[in-house]
Amino acid sequence: MISRNSLDALAEAILAHLAENPELVEALVAETGLMPADLRRLAAEPTTDFATALLDFICASDDRLVAFAAASGWSETRVAHTREALAAGVLR
Repeated sequence: MISRNSLDALAEAILAHLAENPELVEALVAETGLMPADLRRLAAEPTTDFATALLDFICASDDRLVAFAAASGWSETRVAHTREALAAGVLR
């Protein structure tokens, strides 16, 4: 089970990682069709769906997940587990 606070902290860490890696923002835009302005708007009012989309993006590539984990201090296992918990609808 993941708490809302943990999910928000993880989403914020992913956003910070994206901000430091413009090539990831470009990849996210290409994969989702969202524009940078859309990302800024969604980040200002985070939702579970937005956090899930960020986790899906990071976990879609082993290279992305490993780089994020190394840069953020979040373990790869915890990030992947959080994604699975959200997919299962486990949020408290």
